[in-house]
Amino acid sequence: HLGNGEKVIVITSGSLGNDLISDIQARNFDIHSYYIFCGQIMNHVEWASEKLADGLDIIMFDFEIDLLLRLSRELSNQLIENGRNLLGTDPHSALKYFECARALAEKAVERDAPKDEKDAHRPSISHRRLLDGDNGLIAQAKRACNNMSNS
Repeated sequence: HLGNGEKVIVITSGSLGNDLISDIQARNFDIHSYYIFCGQIMNHVEWASEKLADGLDIIMFDFEIDLLLRLSRELSNQLIENGRNLLGTDPHSALKYFECARALAEKAVERDAPKDEKDAHRPSISHRRLLDGDNGLIAQAKRACNNMSNS
């Protein structure tokens, strides 16, 4: 069911992508983004460019780990958003969302870390600024839980 307001990400192959996305568009489903896994991205640039011009959020990958890392980060961000929405009313649930978001994002960091220290690539750690520390969302949720227990 696609009418519940949740973000939907469609993951498909390059060979199925054009037809699948066209079918989804014809049915007016609200899709957040499309992740296209291709062996050869250049073979799919033409149709993907047309879909991008139509305003669709299409991201193409030729390496499965990159797709999984992006998906992990996207899901972590969604969990953070869900936790924020609950922080004022249900801090216990918010804390669970934040802890799951952190665990998922940290797995992505672990997998994305370069094996060679000379490699200039550094994985995204932006979630740490949001979740960690004395004023991070995890600490805020824990304080809110304690305040509810003391009330």
